[in-house]
Amino acid sequence: MNLVQAQPTSVRTAKGVRIAALAIRYGPPALALLVFLALSLQQLHLPGFYYDEALDLVPMLELMQGRSPELLRGIGVGPLPVMLLDYMGSLGGYLTLPFMWLFGPGYVSARAQPIFFSCLTIVLAWLLARRWFGDGVAAATVLLLAVNPSFVWFSRQGISVTSVMTVFSLGSLLSLDALMKQRESQESATGERASPLSARLLALGCGVLIGLGLWAKLLFLRWVIVLVVMGVVFLLTRSPEVRRIQSQKALWKALIPKLCVVLIGVALGALPLIYYNAVGLLRDGHAWTIALLVSSLTQPTQQFGVDNTAFFQNIRKAVDDVRVFVDGSYFWYNGIPFSNVYAVPALVLSAIVGGALAIVRGRGLGDLPVCQQRRRDEARCFFAIVAGIATLIVLGAFTVSGLWSTHQFIMLPLPQIVLACGAVWLGEQVVRLVLRSWHSTVRRAWHMALAGGVVCLLLALPFSRDIWVSAQHHATLARTGGSGRFSDAVYKLAAWLDAGDVRQPVALDWGIEKNVRVLTADRVRPVEIFGYTAQADEAFRRRAAEMLQDPDRRYIVLWERFAVYNRRQDFTEIANRMGRQVVETFIAHEKSGLPVYVVLEAR
Repeated sequence: MNLVQAQPTSVRTAKGVRIAALAIRYGPPALALLVFLALSLQQLHLPGFYYDEALDLVPMLELMQGRSPELLRGIGVGPLPVMLLDYMGSLGGYLTLPFMWLFGPGYVSARAQPIFFSCLTIVLAWLLARRWFGDGVAAATVLLLAVNPSFVWFSRQGISVTSVMTVFSLGSLLSLDALMKQRESQESATGERASPLSARLLALGCGVLIGLGLWAKLLFLRWVIVLVVMGVVFLLTRSPEVRRIQSQKALWKALIPKLCVVLIGVALGALPLIYYNAVGLLRDGHAWTIALLVSSLTQPTQQFGVDNTAFFQNIRKAVDDVRVFVDGSYFWYNGIPFSNVYAVPALVLSAIVGGALAIVRGRGLGDLPVCQQRRRDEARCFFAIVAGIATLIVLGAFTVSGLWSTHQFIMLPLPQIVLACGAVWLGEQVVRLVLRSWHSTVRRAWHMALAGGVVCLLLALPFSRDIWVSAQHHATLARTGGSGRFSDAVYKLAAWLDAGDVRQPVALDWGIEKNVRVLTADRVRPVEIFGYTAQADEAFRRRAAEMLQDPDRRYIVLWERFAVYNRRQDFTEIANRMGRQVVETFIAHEKSGLPVYVVLEAR
């Protein structure tokens, strides 16, 4: 009778243990997703819908309405655009199409897309950290990533950031790691032999992800270099036993066929980019992306005049860009550039402490050989990640456009993994030294709980400060609505134009046309005539005179403080010479009361 009664109890206990284990394992990524969504979806309309956010949505909007969009340099696949700029593909626009169908054109669909892919980034970061370092580091990594201000605010307003690149970067790294683990398993005496088809599919998938990243933005080339650097680190940190077993010749013989498959995948993923350059080369005599890349290495960049040969000047800027990205102080346009003052010191300290502990652990503190090997592998992965961060900092000194903190988005989640490793390993070491024994299951559970408590204490300051930064941004935006071209005044402008049936106003400055088109579902289509020159040129004067022939035209300028190409005075002089008087008919103010967008009429 006692045995019969004991069985259900033991079954319930085992079931409870399994549920607890699942909660401990999958709870952190689920919590991270909830926290990230809570921070990123709050006040989604703020700051105001910016011009660059709409850049790749306008062609998609035209496709949805059955029109042929304007193609960059006239190169496309029929009416389908392939490139947005010479160094940026149209992939972001195509990925936003499902959100535009679901939510309609506007800021919701524009911001839902990068938030969705950032959620995928959290999941992939958890998979990578867990695969390389275990559940503890994976949990800390995703929680740190979810509250990181740069991750949150660049995800909700994708300005100059293609957040899908982190999906491609982490996906390619996980594919490569699975491919390498598969090869190592085949070489071991007890490993199961995987099918050649499985290896080829992993290699092909990795290549496709890399190719898609390159198509999304040429900036992804930095990640390709990071993968090479990480591969070198793994190669140089092989144990003496592995080096004796595996000769360099045998290693390359095994790797070259897989690398060839990876390259085939890269060509498939980057096919639109390759097509764009091939058509340009055959038709115009220029492979436009390649020409841009080559010219940027020898002369100042076309748009922003960055001299890539001034390495020491640029590297100082790159280091500061990384600082700004890590501490989250980029977002001046939200009102005040709040920052996490603990972020950079915590990252540097974690790299030092984590590196020291990785060396100690890598020498074999475990009781069993399998534990020793696992810790050696963790040490190799840690140093590969640190090398990847260092590589991205150096590569930040080179650009085909400008030097900005936004370009460091591709670094995520590497800094968070370093922080997590340093805290988790130090927590384990502290508890190990204090309590010594880890033998019994009960005592081990207590040790793990205490180690978790130490980790929470170590990460409490940077974690809580990150949340504080986002909370301050939200509180500030609720008061200000954003500043200037980033203010919610753009919604007032779009609503006034749409309600007044002003279908083709003239944009006399940058920062007006594309966001207004998306916000009004292309019912209002401003015509840009300002010209991308510091001073008004003859082309602008000729276009302005042509537009002034229509007495019912409306003209939009940015108030002087927020103007990019201030053409108001030149336009007024042209109108006056034609016997017309320029008057203001509508002003869209930001919440502070400052005017932002001014609608003019020439009577």
